[in-house]
Amino acid sequence: MTTTTGPVIATAKVGQRGRLVLPTQIQRAARITEGALVAIRTADDGTITIEPLWAVRDRLRSTVEPLLTGHLPTGPARMLTGGHLPEDENPGPLPAALRPLPDSARISPTGDQRVVFTARAVLAWIGGGPGSREASWLGQAVLPEPAVAELVTVLARAGAHDRADAVLAELAVVGVRQPGPAKHRATLAGDTAFALELTAQAAAAGVDLAMPDALCAAAAHRLGLPLLAADLLPAQEDHAPEPAPKPDSDSGGSEPEPPAEQA
Repeated sequence: MTTTTGPVIATAKVGQRGRLVLPTQIQRAARITEGALVAIRTADDGTITIEPLWAVRDRLRSTVEPLLTGHLPTGPARMLTGGHLPEDENPGPLPAALRPLPDSARISPTGDQRVVFTARAVLAWIGGGPGSREASWLGQAVLPEPAVAELVTVLARAGAHDRADAVLAELAVVGVRQPGPAKHRATLAGDTAFALELTAQAAAAGVDLAMPDALCAAAAHRLGLPLLAADLLPAQEDHAPEPAPKPDSDSGGSEPEPPAEQA
C-alpha cells in the first residue's frame, strides 16, 4: 500500500452544476473510495476543505478523549430492545425496553436502520475506538434531546464546555441525528410518563436507572427503535437473584448448625 509523507496537491476543474472530480492521487492520499461520504467545509477566506468521514470521526475522538479522562463509561455499550421488541422467551425482571436485544433480532447497521443512543453510548464510542459496536452504528444514531443535554453536562463537568458546540456539530457531520425538543406537549408528557414508569420498574429489578437514560429509552419505545446504552445495566446478563444452594445429598442432607450465640 502506498503511503504519503506529506500533502498531495492537485488541480481540478469545476464542471456543470458544480460537479468536481477529485484527481486519482488525491483520492488515494485521502483514502476516498467510490461512494464514500465526505464533509465539505468553507472558511471566511474562501478555503474549501474536503474531508472523508472516517477522518472526521478519528479527529473528533483523538481531540475529545483526552479531555474526558475519568468521565468515560467503564464498560462497552450494549444493544437493548428499546422500542424494537422481538419475541422474548425469557422476559426476566427488567422492563421490556431495557432488556438486551437477543441475537435473533438480527439487526445490522445497513440501510435506513436507526438506533437511539444515550449520551454514555456516545462517550463509549469516544473511548472505545473504531472497532467498537457503537462505532459501527454511529452514522445511524439518533441522539434525543435528553442525551444531548447530558452529553453537554459531561463536557462541562470535564472542563470542556467550550467544546460542546463543536462536538455536537461534528457528530451531526458523521450522521448522528439530533432531533430538537418535542414540539408537542403530549409527546413530552408521554415520554416523561413512560420514563418514570421505567425507572420504577428498573428499581424493582435492582437497577438504578438515571432519568436521561429513561427518557432515551422512552424515545426509542415511541420511535420503535433499538436503544444503545453504556453503564446502564449491571455487567451480568441475568438479573434474577441466584437460587439458594441446596443441601448436599451426599452428606446426608443434614442442615448446618446455627451459629453460637454471642455473650
